[in-house]
Amino acid sequence: MKKKMSLKEQIIPGGTGAAFEIKKGEYLKVTDVEGKQVADFIAICLTNKKEFLSTAHTRTMNGRLTVTKGDKLFSNYRHELFEVVEDTVGVHDTLYPCCDSQRYRLDFNVENHRNCRDNFAQALREYGIDYGYIPDPLNLFQNSPVNSDGTFAAPTEPKSKPGDFVVFQALTDLIIGISSCPQDMTPLCGYNITDIKSEIVQTW
Repeated sequence: MKKKMSLKEQIIPGGTGAAFEIKKGEYLKVTDVEGKQVADFIAICLTNKKEFLSTAHTRTMNGRLTVTKGDKLFSNYRHELFEVVEDTVGVHDTLYPCCDSQRYRLDFNVENHRNCRDNFAQALREYGIDYGYIPDPLNLFQNSPVNSDGTFAAPTEPKSKPGDFVVFQALTDLIIGISSCPQDMTPLCGYNITDIKSEIVQTW
């Protein structure tokens, strides 16, 4: 495949978050640099911040619990925000919220642990989006099996290998938030928090 020219490329260090804009028609490639690293992914419409990527609406519109190549991602108004145009893993999560300080406090008796919700609040501050407005994420590369009785299975390592990626085409102008999840107390990220790479390209 011919190499795509990046309009913007950045490394999101393990355990931290970033926010940036993407324009309608551009492509976003999210890469798991070293493998087994979850990337929490959110999006908010640039011209109407009351509209955002909704995992609940995406599940119901697609009719399944996960997303993969060919699927659309929908907003809380059921508008199409993205199309998944490439996916080398096919295992992602739409059920879990961001990890937050209360999660680590309640489940692990740990104070002041880095977490995705704080990462998003910090990264999105320049857009006027605060902690209370962070929507539920699409958890890229997260492997969250569901048991036959509807309960969650034990946390499981991602199936993503070094260099695995997902590519989205933006169907409107958006603000993107990505957090390289800092969850190091379960197998969720293989107990080894590593970097995520994001690239915006003009064509795919």
